[in-house]
Amino acid sequence: TLKMLSNLKAQAPDKILMLIEEFKADTRQGKIDLGVGVYKDPQGVTPVMRAVKAAEQRIWESQTTKAYTSLAGEAEYRSSMAQMVLGNVPADRLASVATVGGTGAIRQALELARLANPDVTVFVSNPTWPNHLSIMKFMGLPFVEYAYFDAETRGVDFEAMKADISKAKKDDIVLLHGCCHNPTGANLTLEQ
Repeated sequence: TLKMLSNLKAQAPDKILMLIEEFKADTRQGKIDLGVGVYKDPQGVTPVMRAVKAAEQRIWESQTTKAYTSLAGEAEYRSSMAQMVLGNVPADRLASVATVGGTGAIRQALELARLANPDVTVFVSNPTWPNHLSIMKFMGLPFVEYAYFDAETRGVDFEAMKADISKAKKDDIVLLHGCCHNPTGANLTLEQ
């Protein structure tokens, strides 16, 4: 197996993860970590919130099995998440699946899209998180970058974005960060 693994080529390091490591190595006092959007207390620890501990306690006390759930994930969880995120969408217009993290969700969605339409093109924001491009390149999916960030205003260039996305063909996919755009932090407004 070592011979097989020796054929792998090192990938370029992720810039965000590199920034996190640089932050950890920086010995200056008073620094603030803005690399990953998680809360940290003054000691730099991401605490487990009381509400999360209480929910975990309730699960621990009431859980009767550790058996696998369905491949799509726990139905009640998926239904509750869809209600919270999408509101009252008729059941016949909704499909959901639980995934491992956002990158796992994107990979699964792109696999499904390719199965449904082998000629699919993915429209992806410029910039986007490098993982997104790596997945599409690995899968051999064609992609087109659409304008997103306006460096002058530090916001979304919505008109340029719409112009680029308007070039999508029927059944193409637009990969859109609904919030917390990575890596710019520039988000669309609710109206947009």
